[in-house]
Amino acid sequence: MIELFRLNWKMRDEWFRWCLDVPQVELDAPRAGGSGSILGTLFHIVDTEQFWLRRFAYGTEHHYDFAEYADLDALHALSRRLRPFAEEVVGSWTPERDREIRIVRNGDGTESGLVFGDLLRWLAQHEAHHAGQLSVWSRELGFPPPPLACAWPDGDPDDAEGAGGKR
Repeated sequence: MIELFRLNWKMRDEWFRWCLDVPQVELDAPRAGGSGSILGTLFHIVDTEQFWLRRFAYGTEHHYDFAEYADLDALHALSRRLRPFAEEVVGSWTPERDREIRIVRNGDGTESGLVFGDLLRWLAQHEAHHAGQLSVWSRELGFPPPPLACAWPDGDPDDAEGAGGKR
């Protein structure tokens, strides 16, 4: 499980590097879909990950304020600062804990059960979904997205054996 998140985090760091070449006005510009803008979507990815991991680990809710992290450097620093906590929670997953349920109190006073493995799989997919949105926007702007190979564990995915790869 931790490897899925490490690949996402590696790709997220590549998106932060990609942003360095894009004019600030484009990072802030309203976009259809996502969380309103490129920076807003990157913030949403970081904030959502920590929100749900914290909710599972501690039963508490916390959202960061986008206005405090609307700058690329501040947002990237937040992502790096929160990563050790995320690594700790995700790294504690085992097949035996996959169906572990944590009961959490909702804002309206009701309770919900969070299933550890389901939550982690949803979070991994959530980031991948938004990376797809970022890729579409990058192409619309004429800036190629970061290459997928930057997130592939052992180099270029086209060199892999199996479906779609070299044989």
